[in-house]
Amino acid sequence: MDDGEKRISLKIDLKAGTIELDAPESSFDQAIARTRELTQELEIGRQINAHDSAKTETTATTDQSSRDAPPRQERPRTKSARLSTSAGRAGRIGSFDPIRDLLNEEQQQQIRAFVLQKSPKDQGDAVLCAMYEGERILSRQGFSYNEIYTLMWRAGTDPLPKALDVMIQKLSQEQYIERGTNGYFLKFLGRSRVEKELPVREEAP
Repeated sequence: MDDGEKRISLKIDLKAGTIELDAPESSFDQAIARTRELTQELEIGRQINAHDSAKTETTATTDQSSRDAPPRQERPRTKSARLSTSAGRAGRIGSFDPIRDLLNEEQQQQIRAFVLQKSPKDQGDAVLCAMYEGERILSRQGFSYNEIYTLMWRAGTDPLPKALDVMIQKLSQEQYIERGTNGYFLKFLGRSRVEKELPVREEAP
């Protein structure tokens, strides 16, 4: 190589760094081509590093957010609806819908006065008293669960039976009540108990 050969110097600033080119004039084109390749390699490397850095930062942020977030609370399991259906079935207080026009005002006063006189000590006798007077003032036999509940409600029974169907079944087993085509009605033993075994409450002197 001739020491007197003309040389070309070139400096290129890139985002990835700086390239300085110093080559003889005869080899300048080859040096430029190599510089382009090197530039592309540096740029690609810079993009990869930037992507990895951003990914690392995102992962770190996500991990930090996970640590800072409040602990996840599991929703309490709801009980099956089947567990509460008994409260709303016929004969249970949950299904009671008062029949407000079953008795007129005078009849309401009569059934309340009658049950007050008989003063039943338990809910079974309260059912018998309400049905007894209901049959008398309405001149009919046979009441549904809802009608019996209404008679007891108008008679001032408090509290009302939570499970009237169970109470009716017990009274049926004792031969006080029977079920007919129009509902439940008092049998002879039921009427006899109300008339003879439940005394009229004595008035205070």
